Amino acid sequence: MIYLVIFLVVFLLLAFCKVPVPFAMGIGAIVTMIYAGGSTAAIPTSMFRSINVFTFLAIPAFIFAGDLMSAAGISAAIMKFAKSLVGKARAAEGAVTVITCALFGAITGSSMATITGIGGMMLPELVKAGYDKRYATALISVCGFLGILIPPSIPGILYAMMAGENIMKVWLCTVGPALILVVLYCIINFYRNGKGQPKDPEPFKAGIYFGNIGKTFIESLVALMMPLIIFVGIYGGVFTPTEAGAVAVAYGLLVGWVIQPAIGKAKGKPFHMEAKFYPMVTNSAITSSTIAMLNVFATVAGTMITYTRIPDMLTQAMFSLTDNKYIFLLIINLVLIVVGMFMETNSSILLFGPILIPVAQSYGVDTIHFAGIMLLNLEIGMITPPFAANIFVGCRVARLDMTDVLHDMWPFFGACIIVLIITTYCPAVVTWLPNLI
Repeated sequence: MIYLVIFLVVFLLLAFCKVPVPFAMGIGAIVTMIYAGGSTAAIPTSMFRSINVFTFLAIPAFIFAGDLMSAAGISAAIMKFAKSLVGKARAAEGAVTVITCALFGAITGSSMATITGIGGMMLPELVKAGYDKRYATALISVCGFLGILIPPSIPGILYAMMAGENIMKVWLCTVGPALILVVLYCIINFYRNGKGQPKDPEPFKAGIYFGNIGKTFIESLVALMMPLIIFVGIYGGVFTPTEAGAVAVAYGLLVGWVIQPAIGKAKGKPFHMEAKFYPMVTNSAITSSTIAMLNVFATVAGTMITYTRIPDMLTQAMFSLTDNKYIFLLIINLVLIVVGMFMETNSSILLFGPILIPVAQSYGVDTIHFAGIMLLNLEIGMITPPFAANIFVGCRVARLDMTDVLHDMWPFFGACIIVLIITTYCPAVVTWLPNLI
């Protein structure tokens, strides 16, 4: 265990000194490797091989496709579709926010983009409808990661690459927990804001309701088609997940440069993609490069972990504490939430995945089940104080302090813990959809 301690101490010291996480990870691994008496001669080759992988091309492709769709201004159409689904139910505005965040995040694959994009649109709407601004900010912040749990997602690709699992199975394993969270968030929102609202005096008319759904679905079809094309193409064997990324980029370009300008012209609202294109490409390149650097230095850490046999030692240490699978899962949940509080999701997967996956397998935990546990844990960490990156971004959008929204955030955090317990101890919630493949 001394090797794991050395690695973590060096890594954390460098990280707290504001050394970028990939470099802190790599330096910590090299120092540990040298201490263990290993050779570092093979490290450059392994670093190159880590990104010389066909599957890795899917990551920059999906990042670019998500940024293209976000820049194309699809959020308004998605919000209208969500409104038609909710109808005139009490506390409808909050439910619309939840559903819109889930749909928008599934298309862009970014919790931060979801919070800033949807938050900028929905926050004034919620306040106008009588919602407390602090509560509205908390709601938007906790909804940000829903889209990460609904495929396609970059963290799912990274986990699949690292664990040697099928990307589609990893993508689908978090859909069940995400849908449960959507329902629980809507219930919490209803009890918080809907019970005091008067019922709509007009009777429910199915024809009008389904007509609105059909109309808004057609308007939002441009946005919803992207995940549909990806899933139908992969399921149908038309293309691989990596090729699906290229198709998503082509579709994003079509939407941004042809379809949206045509729609804007028809509505008398000119749409110009040119002004957004350069900043968007720059942002996509930086994000892709960051993940590439993480992957490269995570490979160095993985080489060190394999050489020093840290997973074997950690397995023995865990079995000395308990041989009960369920107690082990409880410990892992606590560890991963803490990790998620301090580290970004992709970094956490690449750093702790090689250590924890073999240990989980030794306890008989299926790797797909563990993917659901790990991804959900790390996303919950993003709304867990003291750092709570998602809440920080939400507060920046609303121009509030984090302390202003924490009181209203706790019920949603409780819902996340409930879903995490269900995900951990009821594997079927995670595995039922992947098993259909």
